[in-house]
Amino acid sequence: SSLARRRDVWIAVAYGLLFASIAPLTGYLSLYLQRKGLTNSQIGSVMAVAALVSIIAPPLWGYLSDRWHNRRLPLAVVSLGSAFAFAAYFFASFPSVLLIAASFAFFNSSLIPLLDALVLERLGDSKERYGRLRAWGSWAFIGMMLLFGMTLKRNGDATALFPVLVSFILLRLLLFAAASQLPRNGGGKPMGAGDGRALRELFTDRRWLAFLLVSSVSMVSNGFFYPFFPLYLNRMGVPDNWQGYFWVIAVLAEVAFMAWLAQPLTKRIGLKGVLLLGIMGRAIRYGAYVFPLSVPFLLTLQLFHALTFGATHTSSVTWVSMAAPPQARALTQTLYTSVLMGVGLAFGAQLGGFISEHWGLPAMFGLAGIINAFALILGWRWLTEPMTIFEAPIRRDVVRAAVKPPEI
Repeated sequence: SSLARRRDVWIAVAYGLLFASIAPLTGYLSLYLQRKGLTNSQIGSVMAVAALVSIIAPPLWGYLSDRWHNRRLPLAVVSLGSAFAFAAYFFASFPSVLLIAASFAFFNSSLIPLLDALVLERLGDSKERYGRLRAWGSWAFIGMMLLFGMTLKRNGDATALFPVLVSFILLRLLLFAAASQLPRNGGGKPMGAGDGRALRELFTDRRWLAFLLVSSVSMVSNGFFYPFFPLYLNRMGVPDNWQGYFWVIAVLAEVAFMAWLAQPLTKRIGLKGVLLLGIMGRAIRYGAYVFPLSVPFLLTLQLFHALTFGATHTSSVTWVSMAAPPQARALTQTLYTSVLMGVGLAFGAQLGGFISEHWGLPAMFGLAGIINAFALILGWRWLTEPMTIFEAPIRRDVVRAAVKPPEI
């Protein structure tokens, strides 16, 4: 219907604005903090504090979203809050920047799981469409990185990066406005007491806990990669404007995976296979940064983003959506995010800052490769396809209420 198409358009717009605003965070925030005088260990502490707050904030916003049966209002609030909190980075110095990072993470960390929960709930039995809708975010990310590449100087000081940071604030204000056009929720019923019991049962299911453990172990390496890869490129002599092109290649590979490979691969090897493929990609990609590499080879390695993010993200969010109690999907997505982003990234960012400052970035990336090799072995032995979690006797009440597991 025309209403359904209009809502799909606004969902695509929301993903676009959200991930366009993530571009300056991913590519330039840690570089900005370094040029403001922070050491690698201090940058690691900033990212660790943000990740620790991410343990608490997403479940809180997810609970409110499910309890109110309203996804739109929390999305609008956290969009606006993240814009105002981020503005304080312009006045950042250590240790006050730790408080800024904590307040920013309180709002920012919940945006992706809240929007994912709304979209996956709305798609129902058509979850295979998630990758195509989510891809609009990737295209917007690419567009912002190309814009940075065309407008930034080759090299500069911290003030040269001000336009990049201002773009984040403007995009989040636009996302706040766009949230009013999203559906209030994805359908279904509000969360009740029975859903709370089902959620507690899920978090005592050994197969679900194995999934959380494998994901968290692998995510430690992302705590190394995302804060320190811009510093690595800077050390390798890559100018500011070229850093954006590195991310363009990475996200083009991610889009290609989500649009054309995610669905057939999942049908062929299952969600477990796709997740393990992504973890293997992390082991190879991060481990390669141990060696001295030419710029063309570094650009080629960016293609592994199809696995390191594309495969791991699409398999994980679908896994969570399938395993979650039907009326507690936002809370389950945000709980998953808090465990993954909070524990894994906090530990990784702090450890990565310490290792890189004392033994160098190559040693840090070598450890990242080893961690993913370990996660790959754990996942191979312990993970079970999520649809079999539904078959556990303790969760028969959830099976009756759950939507039919989708083919994706």
